[in-house]
Amino acid sequence: MRFNDPSVTLMIKAALLEDAAHQDITTLDFIPFTVRVEARIVARERGVVCGLGLAAEVFRVFDGSLSVRCLKKDGHMAKPGETLLTVVGKARSVLSCERLALNFLGYLSGIATQTHRACDAVRRQDIRILDTRKTTPLMRSLEKYAVCAGGGMNHRLNLADQYLVKDNHAFILEKTGRFDVLAMRRKKVPFEIEVESLSALKKSLVYCPDIIMLDNFSPSQVRRAVALLKKIFPKKEHRPLVELSGGIGPQNIRTYAIKGVDFISLGALTHSARALDVSLEIVKVDFKQRLLPQEG
Repeated sequence: MRFNDPSVTLMIKAALLEDAAHQDITTLDFIPFTVRVEARIVARERGVVCGLGLAAEVFRVFDGSLSVRCLKKDGHMAKPGETLLTVVGKARSVLSCERLALNFLGYLSGIATQTHRACDAVRRQDIRILDTRKTTPLMRSLEKYAVCAGGGMNHRLNLADQYLVKDNHAFILEKTGRFDVLAMRRKKVPFEIEVESLSALKKSLVYCPDIIMLDNFSPSQVRRAVALLKKIFPKKEHRPLVELSGGIGPQNIRTYAIKGVDFISLGALTHSARALDVSLEIVKVDFKQRLLPQEG
């Protein structure tokens, strides 16, 4: 992802404006203009790093004279106490955008870390973890990027990406007698149908979906659904892919690691991830008007 993209820069500027970073009265009134510092962002716990480029861009957008260096790559595991990023320059600039940089980094790293744990939980069954559209408005591209950094995959990015007939679509189509339109698809994109029972699963097969989403199925119901599809489609290449969704989270995902399932989609990856604990530490202070040398 390009964190220096104009759209990301605009978001950073809006976030800095929200925080009144250029009117930081504590820093402006108490910290002399001539003070230079070297600071580092460190991980306080183990987790998958994501958003370092975004954190670095916060500093650069606020003050182009700051020297920022990322020491890890997104998607890599960080250990407690490990330095992730260093920044050198005006103390006022570092202090005024410290929190925004940490917020972005901790938030995206939390999503990446939670995704990594979910992937580990189902890896033995070769199940892929998907995100959903349960994202923060206007933050979707960043959140879905974090899912990929954690080893997951993106489901549809938006409503134009693929067909997904959910319960409310099905209700309207049934009430209007228009289910036949599902056989007349216009776009050459993946076609997915959500079902809430085995009987609905059987009915959906007439429309030849590429993917069937089993919504709020219990593990025993999932096994019956997988067995039914194997019976109807003995050859795997003819069988629709199986996605699980609804009622699945970190607490029970291992019970859904069932052979024959292709995907598990988790809204919790983006709407319930706990931010990774990261902090900024000042390691050197210089009252002279010069930059301190970078470490290493």
